[in-house]
Amino acid sequence: MKSFHIITFGCQMNEHDSERMAGILKGQEYVQTNDAATADVIILNTCSIREKAEQKFYSELGRLRSLKQERPDLTIAVAGCIAQQEGKNILSRAPYVDMIFGPSDVAKVSELQRLAKTWSNPLIEINGDPDYHRKQIPTLRADRLKAWVSIMYGCDNFCTYCIVPYLRGRERSRPPADVVSEVRELAEQGYKEVTLLGQNVNSYGRGGHDPVDFPGLLALVNDVPGIERIRFVTSHPRDLSAELIVALRDLPKVCESIHLPVQSGADPILTAMNRKYTRADYWDRIQRLRAAVPLIALTSDIIVGFPGETEQDFSQTLQMLREVEYDSVFAFKYSKRPGTVALKLSGHIPDDVKEARLAQVLDLQKEISRRKNAAVVGMTLEVLVDGNSRKGGKLTGRTRGNKAVNFDGPNSLIGKLVMVRITDAGDSSLSGELCA
Repeated sequence: MKSFHIITFGCQMNEHDSERMAGILKGQEYVQTNDAATADVIILNTCSIREKAEQKFYSELGRLRSLKQERPDLTIAVAGCIAQQEGKNILSRAPYVDMIFGPSDVAKVSELQRLAKTWSNPLIEINGDPDYHRKQIPTLRADRLKAWVSIMYGCDNFCTYCIVPYLRGRERSRPPADVVSEVRELAEQGYKEVTLLGQNVNSYGRGGHDPVDFPGLLALVNDVPGIERIRFVTSHPRDLSAELIVALRDLPKVCESIHLPVQSGADPILTAMNRKYTRADYWDRIQRLRAAVPLIALTSDIIVGFPGETEQDFSQTLQMLREVEYDSVFAFKYSKRPGTVALKLSGHIPDDVKEARLAQVLDLQKEISRRKNAAVVGMTLEVLVDGNSRKGGKLTGRTRGNKAVNFDGPNSLIGKLVMVRITDAGDSSLSGELCA
């Protein structure tokens, strides 16, 4: 049997796309291997959202050159957002690549692999499949307890720093019946938790023929027997509705956790980013969330050094962190991306200034995260046991607020919901004792 190896860069959407490619290849009697050196097919599933991910991809691709020279029959494929953006330009840097295909062409991976063996030139498929969101694609899951479930593809927001709408296309929502059917199958296979995926899940169903919106979809998934927990990413603050807040409060399987990217705390920068909300709008949504769900865990994304960001603008971002007190944030330096509006803006910030601002954000958030984690010491929390901790002899799992907890217990608890009393808190995880 032939083998394949997939290297994934980027977000949860890319991770799930890799699971789908793995599922397709397994159906064609390939086996997955963790060793690229022995694989017959190597796929690099790429991300172009940030420059660092792109640099990692090209470094990895360069390392595969010698492998291709040793084994000319090896198939090297580039998939994902960089494939969609760069197309045949990738060949100028890596002429040994055999296949290039975009994120909406994932379902064609086995067909492309067959064609690649008969063509003398590299295959390029980046036209996009307009019906991709309606296809039932086999999936080889990386986890046995938790599963990604895509509910929509593409994005209509056109933030000025982001290339996604140009690469993944406009928003297309999967039919709710298809989403619920997939979740039912996962429950029957023993999965306990699903995370619903979309570039902006809050706009699910908009413009479609089915009347089900995102809170309605959550209610449908909540009714699936066997599923214990429901999460979702990502939510655009502009579209955070009163109905979604009610769903977070009232649907028992929907976890008290939300990722709500603010990106900046300054109105001039939010306007320049085309985020379509103000600082006051965002703060109002935070207040309404906490009024309805007092223990909700909040996470966010922050971009520092966006073109035109003044010291005063940056201080507003730091103040937003202090006021909201996120449980954690993902913070990044602004990255110039080809094809984005932000690239043409004036006032680009020197890299050393961006580095200094990023360090301030990370230091401040570390203090906040430590304080937020310390606040749960003494509480008894529900934990879904994932497996064995890297801290020898312990189990690890996640609270409903998505905090990692390490504790002693038998392996028979893996896959179960248990109650754990929190005894200690670190910067990024908790320690506890299993309750009787």
